[in-house]
Amino acid sequence: MRSRHIPFILAAAFIGVFALAVFGHPAIDAAYQNGLDGLKASLEQQGFTAEELTGIFSDSRFQLYPHILGRTGKGMNYMSRRFGLLSKSSIRRGKNILVRYSASLKNVEHAYGVQKEVIIAILRVETNFGSATGAYPVLNSLATMAIIENRRIEWARKEVAELLKLCKAQNKDPFTIRGSWAGAFGISQFIPSSYVNFAVDGNGDGTIDLLTMSDALASVANYLKSHGWSKDDAAGKWQAVYAYNHCDNYVRAVFAYARALAK
Repeated sequence: MRSRHIPFILAAAFIGVFALAVFGHPAIDAAYQNGLDGLKASLEQQGFTAEELTGIFSDSRFQLYPHILGRTGKGMNYMSRRFGLLSKSSIRRGKNILVRYSASLKNVEHAYGVQKEVIIAILRVETNFGSATGAYPVLNSLATMAIIENRRIEWARKEVAELLKLCKAQNKDPFTIRGSWAGAFGISQFIPSSYVNFAVDGNGDGTIDLLTMSDALASVANYLKSHGWSKDDAAGKWQAVYAYNHCDNYVRAVFAYARALAK
C-alpha cells in the first residue's frame, strides 16, 4: 500500500455538506441512496463521525461500480496458455525473484516455516510479481458491494470499516489505495481485514507496505502459517493455500508453479 500520505478526513465546504444532506450524493443513483445511508449508519456505530463520513462519501472521487457485482474469480483456468503460468519465461521470472530476494526468503522460511517456492508461486498467480496489482480505488470497489444489494453486502461493510480504520490510523487518503475489483491490494492482494490481521513488516523499516516485496513475502508466509501451514502436513498445506483463495484450481496452480521452481 504505497500511498501518498495526505490528511484522512477531507474537508467539505458548508454548501456541499448542506446539498448532500438534502439531496444525497450527486453521483449516486437514487436507487442506491438507502444502501449508502445503511453503510454510513453501520460505520457510525463503529466510531466514525457524521462529519468524517460526509467528507469521504461526498468526495468527487467516490463512485459505485455496479458492473463488478456479477464477477467471480472462482474456476479460473490458471493453467491456460493465455495465463502462461508454466511457460519458460514465467518460470524464469520466478527463479529470478528467488535469487533477487534470497536473503528475505531465507529469513521468512526460518520465521514461518513456509516453503519459499510456494510464497513466490502465490505472488506469481496473484499479481505476476506486482505487475498487475489492480487499478480500482479499493474503497469504491468495497463500497459498491456494501451499498448495492448482493450476497457479499455484510462482508463488504466489514471490509469498508477495516479499510477506513487502517487509513485513519496511518493518516492515509483511502482513495489512493488501488487494487482489484474485489477489494484486494498490494503484491500479495490482501483485503483490508487480511492486512490488519496478517500483514507484517518484512524489512524492519517500521511500516507495512504490501507494494514492497519484502513485506509482501513475509505477509504471505504469515498468512499461510496462520491458516494451518505445517512443514510435514500435506493436507494442512493445501488448506492454508485454499484459505488464501477458495478455489481448487488456484491451489493446484500454486503448487504446480512451486514444483516447477524447485526443479
